[in-house]
Amino acid sequence: MRALYLEEIPEGESIELHGDLIHHLVSVVRIQTKEEILLLDGKGLKVSGVIESVSKKNLRIKVIKRETVSRDLNYDLALVVPKKDALELCLKEATELGFSRIYLVRGEYSQIKIPEEDRVKKLLVSALEQSNAAYLPEIQEAGLKDIRWDEYQRILWLDSQSSSGDEPSKTATGRDVLVVGPEAGFSPEERSLLLERKNLERIHLPTPILRTPTAVATGAGLLLQRLLDKKSYEILGS
Repeated sequence: MRALYLEEIPEGESIELHGDLIHHLVSVVRIQTKEEILLLDGKGLKVSGVIESVSKKNLRIKVIKRETVSRDLNYDLALVVPKKDALELCLKEATELGFSRIYLVRGEYSQIKIPEEDRVKKLLVSALEQSNAAYLPEIQEAGLKDIRWDEYQRILWLDSQSSSGDEPSKTATGRDVLVVGPEAGFSPEERSLLLERKNLERIHLPTPILRTPTAVATGAGLLLQRLLDKKSYEILGS
């Protein structure tokens, strides 16, 4: 379904939009009356409706349903900033995969430059609309030392620099954070900082070195599998 992000979605049975908000829909997409549309506020609210009327200046939507979606996924991403193209892809993937918070980490082997806030917001909104996701992730710039690691049940680290890792946990039990480093790996000091964490789960995958976006998707897959395993266990136990 065609989706549109609005920071605040008006109340009422009918919603009228105008100006820059509708330019892409009217001039590029050429949306028509009777088409369905989904409005998203990035904070869990989804409003589905039908286009009642459309002109170059105004768009009227008849509201069919309003619902607030709960946030079932309970994990964050600590991403050491890669090159521009890889970073932009990671931000989109992380939005689609349901990460609640993304730490943009300044690592010793990472790209130092972080995109402007407006550019980051545009990428997140684009992914939100394309995937019909209910939530935008929170963005926070940080160093590895700045992250409150003790807040997490588990720190999942895909470690390509070691030949072995920990035995992976099977189910989700609390809030987790996925750590994805640069393709060049972490510095010795950064590795020591992570290895000091008691809640660290270091996983070595039997693969070549993964590109950063591939590592984000792979790590999210592991976290999602745990969530599915937990739900299956709860069903069996009920």
